[in-house]
Amino acid sequence: MNKPYDVGFICGRFQTFHKGHEKLVETGLMLCDRLLIFIGSSQEDGTERNPFNITTREKMLKEIYGGRDDIMIYGLPDLTTENDITPAWGSYLLDKVDRYIYKKPDIMIYGNDESRSAWFSKEDLKGMTELIINRSDLPISATMVRDYMVHDQRKEWMQLVNPKLHKMYDELRMQLMSVEYYKKVAEV
Repeated sequence: MNKPYDVGFICGRFQTFHKGHEKLVETGLMLCDRLLIFIGSSQEDGTERNPFNITTREKMLKEIYGGRDDIMIYGLPDLTTENDITPAWGSYLLDKVDRYIYKKPDIMIYGNDESRSAWFSKEDLKGMTELIINRSDLPISATMVRDYMVHDQRKEWMQLVNPKLHKMYDELRMQLMSVEYYKKVAEV
């Protein structure tokens, strides 16, 4: 194996898993022997920010990465709310990480849209590398991906997600359109 890091860590809601998320995972796989992926807000579904349930989100990731021994995928419920950007959230997160790998991750990988270091105390960050992936070269968001689904723009949606997910379009759109917020958006 002999990659620069033993265990990398990525945490995201993946509402929908798109090519920007995939870039984070692919970077982690290049740098790390193992990659731990937490699907955040796992207890949430049916809302504007979290339309998809944990089963659907796990299915998307496993459709692309399933069966790999070097990737661990687990749901992670929020501590109190999804806006827990505090060191208490970071401690909670690291406790959950320890449950699966019995140590801190060596590297945390995330996009430059939000500083994950605000999640941790300085003490918690010791010994952990942060790798921030610039999103400007791949300007994509889950909101954009969901918008294409709301307006049934399948071809545009397909350009933003891994081809392995294309067969899930109808299933994903049906779940998305069962959310009251998205029903209203589609009517406009």
